[in-house]
Amino acid sequence: MSDFDVVETITLQPDASLVKSLGAHHTLESAVADLVDNCLDAGASKVVVQLLTTADQLVQVEVIDNGSGMDARAADKAMTLGHQREYADHDLGHFGIGLKAASFGHADTLTVWSSTHDMAPVGRRIRRADFSKDFSCEVLSEHTAAAAAVHRKRVTGMGSGTSVVWTDLRGTYRGTNADEARMWLSNAERSLRSHLGVTFHRLIAKEILDIEIVVDDVEYADEAIGTPVRAIDPFGYAASGRPGYPKDIVAQSGDQRVVLQCHIWPPKVDIPGFRISGKTGGSLQGFYIYRRDRLLQVGGWSEVANSSAHRQLARVVLDDETAIGSLLTMNPEKAGLRFEPLFRDALAHANAADGTTFDTYLKDAESAYVEGNRRISRRQPVITPEKGFGPKLRKSIAAELPLRHSDALSIQWKRLPEGDFIDVDFGNSTLWLNARYRYLFAPERGSLNDAPMLKALLFLLTHTVFEGAHLGPKDKDNIALWSAILSTAVEAEEAIRGD
Repeated sequence: MSDFDVVETITLQPDASLVKSLGAHHTLESAVADLVDNCLDAGASKVVVQLLTTADQLVQVEVIDNGSGMDARAADKAMTLGHQREYADHDLGHFGIGLKAASFGHADTLTVWSSTHDMAPVGRRIRRADFSKDFSCEVLSEHTAAAAAVHRKRVTGMGSGTSVVWTDLRGTYRGTNADEARMWLSNAERSLRSHLGVTFHRLIAKEILDIEIVVDDVEYADEAIGTPVRAIDPFGYAASGRPGYPKDIVAQSGDQRVVLQCHIWPPKVDIPGFRISGKTGGSLQGFYIYRRDRLLQVGGWSEVANSSAHRQLARVVLDDETAIGSLLTMNPEKAGLRFEPLFRDALAHANAADGTTFDTYLKDAESAYVEGNRRISRRQPVITPEKGFGPKLRKSIAAELPLRHSDALSIQWKRLPEGDFIDVDFGNSTLWLNARYRYLFAPERGSLNDAPMLKALLFLLTHTVFEGAHLGPKDKDNIALWSAILSTAVEAEEAIRGD
């Protein structure tokens, strides 16, 4: 370069048309999570996500927080593409495009209302079509900003804070079938709730952050009541699937030391945490990478191992933000990280204090899965549950036990003599429950598949009686035993309820 004479230095402005590609990789869930990051950076302890509808179709999304808010200068910077503010050590922001990318990935109009504790409320709006021509931003009146502040205070109970509003939505259901629209919205809420629950599970569990989701008609947004997002811990098992785990395996790259906490889930479980957003362990194996208690990556082996059904119990925590930027590269959507070659090389030589390598860990996870399924395969076939069992309960029983499809057991209600709780109808493969006591187990209203907990327990207790060719002496003795104890128990239950 020294051989060339520099005539002048020019500034090359980006083409505004790049706005059209902003947020192209954002899902609704990742986009909202990115906005929640901004709320946390503003010191918010409560965030309310409002999914607002008209005629059952989603028309507006609002993310409202009780953080410190912004004045006019800060709001202008927040709406500037690529503006990187001074990030504090605890901040989750990173690139300076999160608000715009998250919003324009799903909406054509972005409006921001904000208030601080000592400055006049402000409002800014950018329209995707105009922004993609000249980066123009509309300054909204203080009067309308004050009205937005009143709405925000109703929602969060705080005077300061920020409201991010998406309108002119893209990617939502746009048909005319009301049932389809409601189903789309229900699925969207479920996915969003699950994503936020796992992404911020540590902060929610520590009561640092309270997230609520509201689904209501846009006309009733002020009166709508939110439902809290529950923490979904991807490591929330009661006991490890293999002795000695979780285990720390250390990867060394030059002077940098990264600890990988390697977990093995217990086999044959199906609880929140192992199941996330409708996905099961098979698609959730791999690395779980955290930055300041925010989950950045949910599973995936990042090219250091292959996904396998036998490895579905394996999950690895990487909770070292110093590795991000040097050994791992984060994408703008914060929806996964790229493992740099240096780190992948370091993993090949990583080991625990007891000598366990990463490859050994994977083999241990595979063994736990195989052994768990081998134990399950020795379970004897049981009679198929039929009437009285809901689809989800039947599916759960079938997942745990091989079924005898030649016969089926029903558990149903009918009027029996007072004091009797069960009656075994062996000939019709039916366990009758006394309808006199139905209100104790289905207090709101009865249905064919009501009282699932009671029926599941009775199925596990009595199914062997219906699986024989006839009732033997032992079966009859068991029936008499169950009838006596359950009848006494239900009378005691009725007495307690009466009190």
